[in-house]
Amino acid sequence: MTIDSRFRSRSFEVSWPHWIIKAELERLIKASDGPQHHVSNWSDECELFLTEAFTSTDPADEFRSLSERRSTWVDPFDESSPTSREDWLRDLSGALDVLPVPAPRLPYWSERRTGPKASSSTDLAATSRRFAWTIGKMIDSGYFAWAFGDSCVDGDYDGELGPDPAEEMHRELGRGDLWPVPYYSDGYSLDDLCDVIEYLADHVRRPLRRRYHDYAGCGWHFEAFSAERGAQIYRWRVNQILSQSVLGLTLAENGRLEMVAPSAVEDLVTAVRAAENVHDADDIELEHALAQFRARGASEMDRRQAVIALAGILERRRGLVKEQLLSKDEGALFQIANQFGIRHQDAKQQKEYNSELYLEWIFYWYVATINLTNRIVAAQP
Repeated sequence: MTIDSRFRSRSFEVSWPHWIIKAELERLIKASDGPQHHVSNWSDECELFLTEAFTSTDPADEFRSLSERRSTWVDPFDESSPTSREDWLRDLSGALDVLPVPAPRLPYWSERRTGPKASSSTDLAATSRRFAWTIGKMIDSGYFAWAFGDSCVDGDYDGELGPDPAEEMHRELGRGDLWPVPYYSDGYSLDDLCDVIEYLADHVRRPLRRRYHDYAGCGWHFEAFSAERGAQIYRWRVNQILSQSVLGLTLAENGRLEMVAPSAVEDLVTAVRAAENVHDADDIELEHALAQFRARGASEMDRRQAVIALAGILERRRGLVKEQLLSKDEGALFQIANQFGIRHQDAKQQKEYNSELYLEWIFYWYVATINLTNRIVAAQP
């Protein structure tokens, strides 16, 4: 059986997105060659990763069965030659594109007879319940042990939030009855849910290792926490829930909720965030403008300032705009913002318009223009 065909089997069905699996594999492979590589700890980290990232235990079992250390010589023509754990991870990394994702379920009886049900978005109450269930699973997997501590029959461990993490969380958010999430989520208002989502985004950490405490059935304890990986997995899980809700929100990379634009516009925002900008100063200004304009509860003034920031980015590209887009009058791109009182306050400017609709239109027009100029520069030899 070839490597690809093995990894294509349902035994290697993923439960994480491929991009997170890729990032964690790169970290583990790099760590295997590092000067601080400790075989036991490294193997524990690999096993926990494989347990989490795949829907079956087969990948972890296969990894566990391999030799801990790379052989000094392996016959490349002998398929029975033992593979080291490091080489197995490299093979897995090379097969990322063929790892199967969970298959959609087969339709049930009534769906086969009358067709699939119309998809319905979840309301606040249902979204809160789904969020609470997800947080409960992440608590069990140690993702909040760093901040909230852990319980043990030999004595509880305090986390970063101290001996009373619920009180500390309630103090920071200015109200109580929020933590534990699975206990209080049924009573969440929209502000409660959103604040808790953002607060936990600041305090989530993925444990890299765990140890089993068998005394009195105590269970798993976690250690060596990763803020980066914890935030990535938390954001991915939360956005799965939000994307199926009526709330119109998404959790951004900075751990703050943003209003969601129509899908085509969201693709544009994703593209412009990922692109290499024309000027070094553009990166910070662009990200700040996107976060400011799309923030939950953004005021009209916040949105105006975000549009002004994008206009400033385009000002630095005025020569490129004139050459490639608006050869007759590159000033037309900025005239609307100036004339309608966005950038300057003047008695001659027009201010009788629907600011909410207008600001959204010009903001995404500017984002599209920035994206276009990025692509023009990237295509140049």
